[in-house]
Amino acid sequence: MLNLSRRLLQLMPSPCIVCGKSSRAAYSLCPDCEFDLPWAGPCCIRCGEEPPATAPNPRSCAGCTLHPPPFACCRAAFRYQSPIDSLLSGFKFRARFEAGNVLALLLAEKIAQHYRNTTPPDLLLPVPLHPKRLRQRGFNQALEIARVVSKKCGIPLSGNAIVKMRDTTAQTKMHSAGARKQNLKNAFGVADNVLLHRVKSVALIDDVVTTMATVSSVSRELRGCGIRHIDVWCLARANR
Repeated sequence: MLNLSRRLLQLMPSPCIVCGKSSRAAYSLCPDCEFDLPWAGPCCIRCGEEPPATAPNPRSCAGCTLHPPPFACCRAAFRYQSPIDSLLSGFKFRARFEAGNVLALLLAEKIAQHYRNTTPPDLLLPVPLHPKRLRQRGFNQALEIARVVSKKCGIPLSGNAIVKMRDTTAQTKMHSAGARKQNLKNAFGVADNVLLHRVKSVALIDDVVTTMATVSSVSRELRGCGIRHIDVWCLARANR
């Protein structure tokens, strides 16, 4: 009976999260709108930022060549453009979980494809929120994304291995790279080393990566605990 109910729900049309029209797709996104999403294109193999067309080496940007980040790579499903920006805002600040779920499923497909021919990480780690921010919002959007990825890709997830210890000012209010780095100094920590025992590779999960200050700060803490390989995955990558 339960399986029959699930089949009936799958057959029922659901509104597309972009255009609002009925969609009989596997998730609430019609094929036309899915095709038109700002999918991420060729990018720097380290930071995930799309280089200008005139870049001498489009696979590695000048910044990463001179100052490699503390993680192996950063990959995104989308560019941070319309309608992704509004969908993420609705998910993050107005608890529109359907939009978050659809985008997380699309990210999970990209992650599964990436690790099809290489060893997947031992563990997924969502970027944590400070407890105060978590109480205000009611959920951690990175954890919700990671749950979908974990289920679809079969990669274990730990939602409490790392914590945010300081309630920092929003990074969007910082106007320089130095200020952003200082704002996150000693902001993150490992909750329990036992949770990362024998873990050699992880994938950090976040909603949006812009300056890389947050994921870099978390990565440095993880490297201090002996994590050898760190990948970063996010729904959207914004240019600095």
